[in-house]
Amino acid sequence: MIDMCLLSPYLAYGMALYCMASIYYLIRTRSVGTPFRDSLNAKQLKIKAASGDVRRGIFYQGIGAGILVLMVFRPFQSC
Repeated sequence: MIDMCLLSPYLAYGMALYCMASIYYLIRTRSVGTPFRDSLNAKQLKIKAASGDVRRGIFYQGIGAGILVLMVFRPFQSC
């Protein structure tokens, strides 16, 4: 069986690395522009916005389900 306390630092480092890469990406792509989005007409932008709302809702449901699973099983409680 995997020792969860040994595994946790690797996950923490991975999450920190992911956060740093995401911040770097946001900073570097600020001036790149959005040629695809700029090419869309008003109707297409409305469809894109509606799709974004649906996907956002699904993502938030996943966060809620993840919180519930973590609260029930408490996988890192022994650390």
